[in-house]
Amino acid sequence: MKTNKIYNMDCLDGLKQMEDKSVDLVITDPFYVPKAQFKWKVFDDFYWKWNKKWLIEIKRIVKDDFHFFVSFSSDEMYLFEKLLREVGFEIRSRIVWNYRNSCKATAKETKFAKTYEFIFHCSSGKKINFPKKWDDRRFDVKVCAIPQSNFNEGKIHPYQKPLRLWEQLIEFCSDKGDVVLDPFMGGGTTAVACKKLGRNFIGFELEKDYYESALKRLSETPSHETLPIGNFATQKDLISVKEENQK
Repeated sequence: MKTNKIYNMDCLDGLKQMEDKSVDLVITDPFYVPKAQFKWKVFDDFYWKWNKKWLIEIKRIVKDDFHFFVSFSSDEMYLFEKLLREVGFEIRSRIVWNYRNSCKATAKETKFAKTYEFIFHCSSGKKINFPKKWDDRRFDVKVCAIPQSNFNEGKIHPYQKPLRLWEQLIEFCSDKGDVVLDPFMGGGTTAVACKKLGRNFIGFELEKDYYESALKRLSETPSHETLPIGNFATQKDLISVKEENQK
């Protein structure tokens, strides 16, 4: 597989074509269908067998020294964690992505509003490129808003992850020139972050519309932008920095 390319294909087909021990970092967000949207056991069985298949492929293609981040719904995180362990991944951290800007959509009279999602961090024990000065970027709780259409990064995919969150994880857990894989590329957030940070990427996206949107977004992203990486600034802060850089 060529690097710095998004492939419009099923990830299982694509992963099977990748060489053993060829990827430094995997960061992804697989599709998830809440059980409220289906009531038949056949799909449930298929879904977990399918998850195991692509995880087995990831295990094969990561290098001996690697990092692997995978975001998953908190509703069934216990099942996904069990699957990760079955495949042979060691979970080093459980990152909590905390957001507040969609809590009303999950608020019910019978439960508290949901404001978080888990990101499992698996690795071989490879060192993380933390900044020398201790700060809250070392913490496993990341506060960052869900992307909206009025944000600078826009919103292409309904489950799009924040660019600045992805940037921080990629910067801390890879080096320039490393190969980063996202088997569920969606709106292209991983590819955009890699282009800005000088990492090589490989991505797969089955849906044609998202694939084309990701390509467009990537083409509009300059390499090595001078926007600060790693701090979760407000949208107002980001706009100010961008305007300053354009002077």
